[in-house]
Amino acid sequence: MDKQVFLDQLWARLSEQGDFPTLQYSIDHVFSSLNADLNVGEMASSILSDFSLSQKVIRLSNSAMYRSFGGEVTTVSRAIMVLGVDTVIHLTLGVRVLDFFQTVPENRPRAAQALKHAMVAAEFTRTLAESRRIPDGEEAVVCTLMHHVSRLLLILYVPEAWDRIAAMCAAGEQAGAPISEDEACREVVGVTLDDIARAAAVKWRLPPLIAGAMSARPLPDGAMPEQHADWLGAVARLSSHAAESILSGQADALADGPLQDDSPLLAEAQRLGLEPAHLGQALVQARALTTSMAATDAASQAGDDAADQGGKPADALARLQRAVAEVRQEGGAMSIAELAPFALESAMRALNFSHCFLMLLNPSARRFGARLAFGEGMRDKLGQLSFEEGFVPDVFHFATLADRPLLIEDTFDREAAHRVPRWYREAMPEARALLLIPVRVRNRCVALICGDWGGTRFTGALSAEEADAIVELAAEISAAFLRSAPAR
Repeated sequence: MDKQVFLDQLWARLSEQGDFPTLQYSIDHVFSSLNADLNVGEMASSILSDFSLSQKVIRLSNSAMYRSFGGEVTTVSRAIMVLGVDTVIHLTLGVRVLDFFQTVPENRPRAAQALKHAMVAAEFTRTLAESRRIPDGEEAVVCTLMHHVSRLLLILYVPEAWDRIAAMCAAGEQAGAPISEDEACREVVGVTLDDIARAAAVKWRLPPLIAGAMSARPLPDGAMPEQHADWLGAVARLSSHAAESILSGQADALADGPLQDDSPLLAEAQRLGLEPAHLGQALVQARALTTSMAATDAASQAGDDAADQGGKPADALARLQRAVAEVRQEGGAMSIAELAPFALESAMRALNFSHCFLMLLNPSARRFGARLAFGEGMRDKLGQLSFEEGFVPDVFHFATLADRPLLIEDTFDREAAHRVPRWYREAMPEARALLLIPVRVRNRCVALICGDWGGTRFTGALSAEEADAIVELAAEISAAFLRSAPAR
């Protein structure tokens, strides 16, 4: 079959099933939302609009390499500040690609196995980069994932072709004349797996370097990579070989004991500037992933279920105290523009808000308006969240006069409903419990942190110790205002 004819057939099948536009939008959204022209708050808001994505970004940010930058990463805002824009973009892109294939409705055993292979290879690459302290390690992870995309695309969208490829490989093995998947793929559909991966990278408008790495051919015996794209492609192949060994059980002995000098994986790794210790650590970590995937998935599901239940967490005080300590430690030299998203997200995670936004006072216009918001759909609602500074008897104006947080346990309760302004109810129709946190500078409220738990009923109470911690968090924002405008 002609190469272009087959690729056109593949993209047509993705479009027919409705999956390609979704993936393309998701990838475009990563690059349009996460770029150097946006501030930390805007970038964090983009990630935090997807709870599952934000949790994965934070979890991956806490790998060994990233912790060396200074402490545990507990918020997306800190991940961006510590890791940098490029790393977070590649990390987010890798999560999106994996999520796409994990959510494709068809879930045949071959697809599940291919996805597991990709995940183990990605973990192997990530650990190699961490162990070797290679900059932009997540870029290599994305290349490794794209190296596996071709198999997943064939299995899910051209299964009849993949069946022929698998049968050809099996027949060659039985006849004592093994044929690689790449050779079988060329024979069946006229293109190699790397050709498909490169075409996918171009089709999805990924950075040229990633597409170039997919084009890098295997290194000749004894040769070393001379360009970064060649190195990325070689690492992707090494990780694929390692994952195959791990999943087949062949790597158990390698991970348990010292690597032998004649190990093919070691020889391949050393050509790429990696030492035996780096390879051994990556093998251990990747093998551990294969044994913990089921438990991790169960824990993740439980975590999502807990998040769906919503409400103030039982350990809110400990979370708040940790948030205050982190903001104090990191924010002492930050301007208000730098500290605000960090503090807002810290409050959101400590109290498990479904939505959270920061309203700032415009002194000349004498209006409060939302400038930063986290949670699903909140970026589109910023323009609706505004009120004048002058007094009217609603909960937002009461909060601007208070020194401590104002909690409305049920905004639909008869005694409270008439105090909830129309502009808020129209923007947040499902919000039941509402917490308003004033930020005061020189005895004037200059900002409000507003958080809710969606439609969940508020249970328990806000203890005096929790309120004290919230006041301390607001005080850090107040101090940032003073640093940014000392003459105000």
